Amino acid sequence: MAMRRILFVLADLLVLNAQLCTEIPNPGLLKQIDAGNGLVVGLEPTGNVFMLNGEDWLYLAGGMKHVSVGISGIWMVDYDKNIYRLIGSNLEKVSESFEHIDAGGNLFVAGIKSDTHPVCLPSSEFLAMKPSSSVTWTDIQLISGTMKSLSCGLQGCWGVNTAGSVYFRAGMEPHRCQGTRWDYIPSTFSMIDVGSDGNVYGMKKGGDVYHRDGITDSKASGTRWIKVNSINARAKHLTYDANILWLITQDDKILRCQM
Repeated sequence: MAMRRILFVLADLLVLNAQLCTEIPNPGLLKQIDAGNGLVVGLEPTGNVFMLNGEDWLYLAGGMKHVSVGISGIWMVDYDKNIYRLIGSNLEKVSESFEHIDAGGNLFVAGIKSDTHPVCLPSSEFLAMKPSSSVTWTDIQLISGTMKSLSCGLQGCWGVNTAGSVYFRAGMEPHRCQGTRWDYIPSTFSMIDVGSDGNVYGMKKGGDVYHRDGITDSKASGTRWIKVNSINARAKHLTYDANILWLITQDDKILRCQM
């Protein structure tokens, strides 16, 4: 009887784990989702950008191919490779010739230019930005291979190249956002996302989700990857912020998972 009771308790725990994820409405088959600084934004394949407001999605802009939200606000890249920052309800053009943008850094913005060169906008430039004024981006050392994505948090930036190799950029500071070095992290991922609290999640090519364990002030890149087995779905995109993991599943559902 005692063994049966233990098995029932374990089964209940597994059910509770699975129930940590709840489905929310999808505004239009999102291909990208990004969370940061308490906000969640999403991008349709058509280029429409939305922001989650309760259970509703509010339209923000159209004609975009990438969107990011974080401490530095909401930033977008359009199909002509122009970067915009959302100020109130207005889009302010910032720079040209970009593929990717990330607003999650500590008062700095990071991006990947059309030539796949990573760059950042230090706090001195970001905080002094004015409408229609030019800004000066700082070069970041190239990683091995062609960089396809970049995600930054308070402790550094994670880069993934087109081969799926993963690198961590140490020494990223608001005023010195170029950092000090790239550390190769033995692993292969389709994408990495960093939360504002420093937690790091990654997605494998097949859609399995992993969490980076062992992140401390003295070991900002962590020590190992742990598979998140409690999520009964395969992802095609993910983002994390404020103890919530957001997933776009391979069958186009949006899941909100309490971690």
